[in-house]
Amino acid sequence: MRKALFLLLTILPLFVSCNKDEDHNYGPSFQTPAQQDAQGTYQGTFIRVQVGTTDSLVAAGTLTITATDTLNRARITYASDDMEELAKTTPIAANIAHADKGFTFYNKSGDNALLGRITDTKSMTVSFTKAVRTGRKTVRYNYSFDGRRQ
Repeated sequence: MRKALFLLLTILPLFVSCNKDEDHNYGPSFQTPAQQDAQGTYQGTFIRVQVGTTDSLVAAGTLTITATDTLNRARITYASDDMEELAKTTPIAANIAHADKGFTFYNKSGDNALLGRITDTKSMTVSFTKAVRTGRKTVRYNYSFDGRRQ
């Protein structure tokens, strides 16, 4: 029994794999800050749904991540010709981190709350909310964005 246990403990390390940086298909070097690895422009599709209704709009657009000087912080900007309210949005500060050969990022601030994920194949999925003021009325929208870094 002791010989079998010794043999198992001797052989087991041979089957353990290491995660090397060269296994990553995209960006995350884990040697530079996440905001620098993830920065860039992602082209894709926005879907906007007005809260409390079934009113929706699908439009092409871009989401841009810009690195800041603060560790694990970036600025997010949106653009779409068909959703002019996105162009009026000031850049949103977001926390960003390396995660699972890609990145996750988020911001919990009220009218600009967002949650996103970038995979190792440069694909991005983001959900966010935005309050849009028109005259005396404020309308809330839920957005999703699916895109890819160019």
